[in-house]
Amino acid sequence: MLMRHMFCALLMLPAATPATASQEEVCRAESIIAELDRKDPKTVARILREAGEVENSQAMLWRIERGGTPASYLFGTIHVGDRSLSELSPKTLVALRASSTVALEAEQVSAKQMPYIMAQAGKLMSARDKPLQHKLDADELSVVERSLVASGYPSDLALGIRPWVAILFLTGSNCQGPERPGTKPLDLIISDEARRAGQKLIGLETMLEQFQSLSEIDDEVQLSWLRASIATHDRIDDITHTMAELYRFRRINAVWELTRELATTAKLTDADLSAIQAGLVAKRNVRLADRSVPLLEAGGAFVAVGALHLSGRDGLVAAFRSRGYTLHPIE
Repeated sequence: MLMRHMFCALLMLPAATPATASQEEVCRAESIIAELDRKDPKTVARILREAGEVENSQAMLWRIERGGTPASYLFGTIHVGDRSLSELSPKTLVALRASSTVALEAEQVSAKQMPYIMAQAGKLMSARDKPLQHKLDADELSVVERSLVASGYPSDLALGIRPWVAILFLTGSNCQGPERPGTKPLDLIISDEARRAGQKLIGLETMLEQFQSLSEIDDEVQLSWLRASIATHDRIDDITHTMAELYRFRRINAVWELTRELATTAKLTDADLSAIQAGLVAKRNVRLADRSVPLLEAGGAFVAVGALHLSGRDGLVAAFRSRGYTLHPIE
């Protein structure tokens, strides 16, 4: 499912790659937008048009100003890697280098910190009633088990995890990874630039808080979301490529409807999509805005979060404007 890629950076799982094929042979990504357009051009045109009409969705880089405080910047990223997004634009680099503090959506976590974080997150991830075994059919459960094994975990782990955790295991794409040059996500490109420049680098959320947001989504909605992820798992490379395509076209909000179009067997309802969107974007926007404001008050901040957090009536652009800041679209 398209939206699951927003969380690939939340859990450091190794992506599965077939051992018998080279990376170049494995990665043959195609545009899902182009595919759907051939089948139903009117529906695709409507989805893209409506995504483009979402307020504050036409720019990914914004300048933030108020009074005599030095300007800050808001940048929308995407948490997948694609060769078409292997470099920051010149205007983004200028804004980044003009800033003294760089705030990413998530904290930077070292390998030494991971065991502690995972120990804390254990109660959010585990399920005593084996929901996947009871709720998924044999074929669906098999997809999850294969993903676990490919990531280096035993297949019977599926018996003890909640649906949202299983979704994270289904995010690995053959078209991404350290062995594929030019596929580093924008978040990591920004953090690398900040470190080279000696800028202060912070995270607006902890990994545990992000896990908490996922875990708070209703379990039945999680199951619907997992079924959609399972139904589209064999298109993972195409989905990654399409996410990047939507980002470049400034139509990132189309992920919600395109997910439903792609995962027809999952029967995601309007209520399901609304619940997922609320839990993963709208509710977190409040926290992201609250923690960004002190940085904006000091000035010289470069705030980089997932692009879906920028747009809409409850997005960060609207939130910062409501607090007296003037935001100008740059790019």
